[in-house]
Amino acid sequence: MKKALLIITALLTLGSCHSEPTDESSSIREAIEAMLALHPSSTLQDIYKSCFQDYYGVAHMLTDRQSVQRYIEHETATADSLVGSYYEPCGWRAQFIRVNLSAVKDGRITSERLTDAFMASARYSTQNATDEWQELWPKIAKEARAVCPTLKNFSADSAAIAAMLARGRYVMHHSPEYRKAHHPHYRIIHRSIFERDILPLLQ
Repeated sequence: MKKALLIITALLTLGSCHSEPTDESSSIREAIEAMLALHPSSTLQDIYKSCFQDYYGVAHMLTDRQSVQRYIEHETATADSLVGSYYEPCGWRAQFIRVNLSAVKDGRITSERLTDAFMASARYSTQNATDEWQELWPKIAKEARAVCPTLKNFSADSAAIAAMLARGRYVMHHSPEYRKAHHPHYRIIHRSIFERDILPLLQ
């Protein structure tokens, strides 16, 4: 757990500097290294998911607050396992933070507060995935290959992602390997909202 917290702190610190002039390739590479240290069963598909979540934001349709809260409560109660740190940043810019539903289960935050934060985060989301992401992803994949050239299923995942993007689709699920090892159950929250409304309750 201590090692996980150190990794998360490093990622958040890295993300906090994204607005300053920096070597983006180095930042991407450092973030991928930290992701793989935190979740060693990650594949390229999972790296894609984390980086796209940070680029895009909340991808869910958020029209009914009550339904959103009910689903959070249902998932918290029925999840096969809720493990890992209470939070971790997405991507290398850390504009969005994954908040683990274990924080709700353990009574650190309420389902109401997480729902409010999740709903409020939608206004920070990119409404349309653009050509910018089409250009950005190959740079991320290049750094992923440099960091871990033996990453499981790299070639197959790379081809599947390219085919998906060519069809104008962008959203991916976690890989089976990641789901089996890490049991992901979380909601993504914009960093500003997370730091104001969630983080103080988790410290």
